[in-house]
Amino acid sequence: MLHHPSTPRSRRETLRVLSALAAAAALPKGVFSAARVGALQDEEVIPFTDIPEDFSTMRGEYPFRIDLRELTTFITPNEDFFSVAHYDRPSLDAGDWSLRLDGLVERPRTLTLDDLKAMPRVERTVTFECSGNQGIRHHGMVGNAVWGGTLLRPLIETARPHPTVIETVFWAADSGTETIRNSEYPQNFARAMSLDDTLDSGAMLAWEMNGAPLPEKNGYPLRVIVPGWYGIGHVKWLTRIQLSDRRLMNRFMGRDYVTIIGEEVDGETVWFERSVTRQRIKSVIARVSRTAAGGTRIFGVAWNDGTPIREVRVRVDGGAWQPATLDRSGNPYAWTFWELETDALTAGEHTLVSNAVDEFGREQPADLSLKKTYWEDNAQFPRTVMAA
Repeated sequence: MLHHPSTPRSRRETLRVLSALAAAAALPKGVFSAARVGALQDEEVIPFTDIPEDFSTMRGEYPFRIDLRELTTFITPNEDFFSVAHYDRPSLDAGDWSLRLDGLVERPRTLTLDDLKAMPRVERTVTFECSGNQGIRHHGMVGNAVWGGTLLRPLIETARPHPTVIETVFWAADSGTETIRNSEYPQNFARAMSLDDTLDSGAMLAWEMNGAPLPEKNGYPLRVIVPGWYGIGHVKWLTRIQLSDRRLMNRFMGRDYVTIIGEEVDGETVWFERSVTRQRIKSVIARVSRTAAGGTRIFGVAWNDGTPIREVRVRVDGGAWQPATLDRSGNPYAWTFWELETDALTAGEHTLVSNAVDEFGREQPADLSLKKTYWEDNAQFPRTVMAA
């Protein structure tokens, strides 16, 4: 007998989302609006000294990252949203395109874009970053957009997965060749997540980005959006969803996008590997300026897996942590703008760092020296500025 996903899962997801939203609403509201962030650009900027003079946001014809120093809008424009591809960049015709939903299901389907658009439409404002978003790139591989499409859960449920299904595999049109054990194999890009995560994450199939059709560079005609997850899970150029009773262990699940990290246990370092999935809490200082009153304004942005952010703190030159003011949008999956207005900086170079903390007490680590891969870099990121 085939299995229809049970209703308790729906109740669990509803309670989780409601709990996160309620916790966010209960936290103190900020006193400044994202709408006025652009006005902060009019203040005298105190320049960073840790950004190379040849810093560029471009790689080829596509933006590889945004310059957080120029962050003035809550929603990242489509043309500025970062784009990463692992194989080729397919150019797909929506008229010829279709999405297969198959595997261990009772009711496999093939859907056109019109079929999907006939389903209940939702919009989600979601921030995600590339899991390789590092300090050497000044953490610019991140963006916040309004995604339009349909929820994935009802589509999975109507397919009636077999009770042995444990995983959802998302297959994409981009392809290449992989050398595995000295032999070459043609491969399509694919990522997977557990069936429970697929159903409980609020994942959606998106065909719109900020009210316009998905740009080709961001996955036209259809991509996956998984609120709170790193960008590698938001599969672009989607062509197939497979329900499987086995774990996918391709390059992007078993070799790349695997974090190697050590943990101190009873005085010994224990090394383990973990898959890149949900975003870890992170904050970044985007801009430092001199206020009209002669003080210093430190502006930044924070994001995570959707757990409400309790506070962002800022330290100047190793002094005491100072609480920043948070501009809460009410959406736990969108980034949070924050600022700290503090005393004027004396002439010379200064070091500033921020630290975000969520409602569970999880915070940015000060040190990630035991992490040996560059994925999931959420360490506190000191910035240096030169005050005149």
